[in-house]
Amino acid sequence: MDSAQFQRALAAFQQEQWSQASAAFTTLYQAHQTAELNRYLATSLYHDQQFLAAEQIAAENDRAYLIDQRWFTQRLTIALKNQQFIFARQWCHLPEAQAWAQAGLAQVVTAEDQARQTLGATQRVIAKQFYHLGDTDLAEQQRRIKRAQQLPLREFLRGVQYLLVDPFLHPLLRATLLEELSRLQLDQPVRLQWLDDQIYTVETAKLGPVAAGPAAQAALTYLTTQFAQTNPGLVANVRQTLNLQLMLLYPFADKVLTAPEAWIDYLAGRPVQTAISPEQAKQLKTWQKRLGKHLQDLFAAINNEKPEN
Repeated sequence: MDSAQFQRALAAFQQEQWSQASAAFTTLYQAHQTAELNRYLATSLYHDQQFLAAEQIAAENDRAYLIDQRWFTQRLTIALKNQQFIFARQWCHLPEAQAWAQAGLAQVVTAEDQARQTLGATQRVIAKQFYHLGDTDLAEQQRRIKRAQQLPLREFLRGVQYLLVDPFLHPLLRATLLEELSRLQLDQPVRLQWLDDQIYTVETAKLGPVAAGPAAQAALTYLTTQFAQTNPGLVANVRQTLNLQLMLLYPFADKVLTAPEAWIDYLAGRPVQTAISPEQAKQLKTWQKRLGKHLQDLFAAINNEKPEN
């Protein structure tokens, strides 16, 4: 990094010459995407009232803002200026932010209340579109889920609780919404319609990431040890499929992947290398067929939505 150029950018920052600072740090950041430059650039853009640009830059390296409370609060402030209320709450619940969480959540609540007053009409439109997610194609559903991140928690949760039991919503999107809730650390349980068409009550605060369960970890370990050295391309392809399957199975992958090594052998297209019971073999084939149908429907929806050339 050009030291003199950095010092000039830093001087503009310290003198609150925000337009000059944001331009200078943009040039530096384009050449060196470091955590330090990300923080200075996003903050300069924010003070220069380029709020969306500030959010986009900060989101490239969120963890760069967990070094102390000042930067944690700066990242939170940028998010709230862009009405990223769900991210802001998830941000406050990160383990690294425990010492600052209470003050951060108070800031979020204040911002949500203000938004209800000033952005009420906009939020009602976003909420209405979110609650009727199943009425649209996949691309629009994904867009509406992203926009729903701008809803305060109460309105967001109202929609999610309905969508988690919507039988017409693709199970991958239901799982995506459930994972969003898990990062919010909410005390209240939710109801979920899962792949077996049964309704379950789920305590989202006890859920972990999609691939964090014992079965998923065993499958990933086996995949790496068996194929990483000899066929890295196969590893990448199998892992991509496995990740989608784990999303579909969330949060009950452990009760389906009862033979994780055999599961990987099946995805890799080779005979099962480990001993499994007839019941496990039947379950493996049944669930692979079921998951394959869901993924086939998903890919068909994606392909049908591509514009014609």
